[in-house]
Amino acid sequence: MRGRSFSNRSLVAGATGFVLNLLLGVVYAWSVFVEPLEAQFGWARAETSLVFTVSMACLCAGHLTSGILLPRTSPRCVLLLAAALSGAGFLASAAGDSLGWFVVSYGICCGLAVGLGANCVLSTVLLWFPDRRGLASGVLLAGVGLGSLALGVPVTSVIEALGWRAAFACLGIAFALALGVGALLLKAPSSQSEGPQRKGALGSRETGGAPSESEPATPAACRGMTTAQMLRTGSFWGFFCWIVLMGAGGLALISNAVPAAAVVVQRSGGGAGALAFATAAMGLIGVANSAGRLASGWIWDRFGFRVALAAAPMALIAAMALCIVADELASPAFIIGGFLLLGASYGGSVSAGSALTGSFFGMECYPMNYAVVSLNILVASLVGPAVTAASWDLSGSYLAAYVILALLALAALIIGRFLRPPRD
Repeated sequence: MRGRSFSNRSLVAGATGFVLNLLLGVVYAWSVFVEPLEAQFGWARAETSLVFTVSMACLCAGHLTSGILLPRTSPRCVLLLAAALSGAGFLASAAGDSLGWFVVSYGICCGLAVGLGANCVLSTVLLWFPDRRGLASGVLLAGVGLGSLALGVPVTSVIEALGWRAAFACLGIAFALALGVGALLLKAPSSQSEGPQRKGALGSRETGGAPSESEPATPAACRGMTTAQMLRTGSFWGFFCWIVLMGAGGLALISNAVPAAAVVVQRSGGGAGALAFATAAMGLIGVANSAGRLASGWIWDRFGFRVALAAAPMALIAAMALCIVADELASPAFIIGGFLLLGASYGGSVSAGSALTGSFFGMECYPMNYAVVSLNILVASLVGPAVTAASWDLSGSYLAAYVILALLALAALIIGRFLRPPRD
């Protein structure tokens, strides 16, 4: 840090970014709305899962759009756009009466808003921490993971007391106000006295930026790859398959966490408190998600990328095994254990995505390269929720989904074993 002024301002940027990411993480709490909407409109699980899938696809589009807008405008402009979209999207959802309406209001508007905001926050706050990029990134990503816990329970309480329309309306007001205030507080360093200049802020060799302690050494041959060069490597496509398989497993249950847990509780005889228990279980996924992001970074630094790429799928396999046991025995304890491992494995895969992008392909083109890697969410959100929805609609159980997701994790484990950094 460059003196007390920079330290104080960077602290404000980091705290603002964490709070904003905490709010943006509520997009993963869609499952709290699944049963109320299905009960009112008679929709099948595949239909409600479609809304979540569209929101994840638009989140990716928002990431890319934010990456295009930031160099041409400012964090304030991008966050204000996110505030307007999210406020309009949630408030429109409060008036929703058809599946197509929710696809547009929640899926498109809210998904785009979260993608715009999340990319803007991460890209801007990291400029303040050139020598602590890994730690700053981990803390910010952990904030996203905690969002479903911090907001899931309050949103559920509003749904139970006032209905789902009131919950959407409250979210619209909260997002518009919080992102609007965040737009006023969050800014990029404007001078060398405040922080690193934009060009070298991500530690590029052009300005002598030092890699963070949490960033693995980058092979000299693959530093500074452009996106086009990255896309021509087998390393990228192998890793992209790995992270799609992991993301499919995570998003499959994140999008259906509340109903999946409620089924187990109801079968165990605890029907009265099923919704409250299921919502708390979803929140635990968020906690484990955040812990997994931090743990994966530590494993990467301590034991290398190969161990980190093996740890996440192994955790997902174990998670699905516990969920299978929970389904067979109607055991809430086992479903909780499965959800905890599920969250940790998904969070670990997200952390690995950031670390591998910088480690394998360098930091000069990191923003766009990472945006391309993040497109895995688009594919994963098509595969994962579709698996759980089909399992439920065809059999009234998630057992088949647990087995399929375990097999996907096994495939990821095998792929990770053979991944290598790109060569000349």
